[in-house]
This record gives sequence, C-alpha cells and structure tokens, in this order.
Amino acid sequence: MSEPTAYETYGKPIVKTVVVFLLAVSLFAAYSLLSSEGLTPAVIGDVAVTIYVSALVFYGVFWEATESQRFRVALYFGVVLWGSERFLSGNESVFTVVLILGGLGMVIRELYFTE
Repeated sequence: MSEPTAYETYGKPIVKTVVVFLLAVSLFAAYSLLSSEGLTPAVIGDVAVTIYVSALVFYGVFWEATESQRFRVALYFGVVLWGSERFLSGNESVFTVVLILGGLGMVIRELYFTE
C-alpha cells in the first residue's frame, strides 16, 4: 500500500470543514430570507434552489461523488434551476439567460457528448 498523499491527509478534512461551514451559512441565509420576506413565490424558489445546490455539494464532497456523471448533471441542472428561479422572479438580465442556456448546454454536453 502506498502512503496517503498530503491532500488526503490534510486537504480533504479542510475541504470538508469549509463545505460544512458554507452549508451552514447557506441554510442560515435561507432561514433569514424566509423570516424577513415571508412565504412569497420568489422566496420559496430561492430557498429551494439554495437547499438543492447545498445538499448536492454536501453529497458530492462527503460521498466523493464529484467525479461522477450523475453529480455533474445534477450540478448543471442546479445552474438551470438558479437561472429559472431568477427569471420567474422577474430578473430578466443577461446573466439569467446565460445561467439557463449555459446550464442547459452543459447538461446536454454531459449527457450526450462525453464518454
């Protein structure tokens, strides 16, 4: 057996700690948004996308699934969800269109043009 690399020894625990911290910040921000704005459709969409992406990143890091096609498709779908939520909330900017079309392009590329 080979010895673990420096990344496996020190890097992975640091990455996992950062992911847990960012997950906590995301969930706190979602809770704060719900508390201050109430249950409006825009807030529900924003909170749903936040929870989806946070849970997906948590899954990818802790179950070491970030290299799988399933994870990448789900992550790219999260980009599409983010853009769709922005569009449905009335934010019709170029960034919103780039999120939707770019996310769809990445999903299509991952599903049909990778080996």
